[in-house]
Amino acid sequence: MEMFVSIAAFEEFDWRSAPASSIHVPLTSGVIYVFVVISLHLLMRGRPGLSLRLVQACHNLTLSIFSLGLALGTAIEVARRSSREGALWLLCEDPSTKPTGALWFMSYVYYLSKYWELLDTVLQLLKGRPPPHFFLNVYHHAIVLLMAWGWVEYVQSLSFVGLLFNTSVHVVMYYYYFCRVLGWPVWWKRYVTQFQIVQFATSALCYAATLCLLAAGSECAGCRAMAFNFIFNMTLLFQFVGVMRESRRADKTA
Repeated sequence: MEMFVSIAAFEEFDWRSAPASSIHVPLTSGVIYVFVVISLHLLMRGRPGLSLRLVQACHNLTLSIFSLGLALGTAIEVARRSSREGALWLLCEDPSTKPTGALWFMSYVYYLSKYWELLDTVLQLLKGRPPPHFFLNVYHHAIVLLMAWGWVEYVQSLSFVGLLFNTSVHVVMYYYYFCRVLGWPVWWKRYVTQFQIVQFATSALCYAATLCLLAAGSECAGCRAMAFNFIFNMTLLFQFVGVMRESRRADKTA
């Protein structure tokens, strides 16, 4: 009975009255996050780091499991809507769509999870070691808050394609982090970066498909937010390709 009550609550979700739906929340949080991580980075220089192995392991495993649950829940809701309306809405959302109901609740939960993921950088800095590719890490976490907020605020076209792909990537990525923290050998390490690159390349192809629909006269919701999302993804793609090349060079010289 409680499960059906919970599902009904998801159906009643309305973004306009949800906590953290104001633009000030991701903007302020992003600024605070950058200030905190830069301060921690400077503060921990030359100091012994904290022993956070167990905390990090729990953090990463929980995020991996959470991402799997969110991916499955969203896939179910996407399938339900697609069975009624077809799948074209994934590329071109109807401008009259309101961010309400179970599907948009999934997007809202995804948005909130971006605040949780800010701990990635904080925990690593408290250990006394900045995360690999520190700038990329901070840039990604600070901007993704605004991106995920825009998905719901502007009922952005392509957002659920991005959500499904990104949560799938995070299942693998956070499980990899979990294994690395525990010192377990991970033979598939290089595939994690490749999976992320595939994610951003796929988003570019989907964006091109949506542009074709717009050129053909379709009206799609959240076009400005979608353009911002595309530019953000391309900057990440460029940086991840650089990470992959750097890793390959390191492997050749090892």
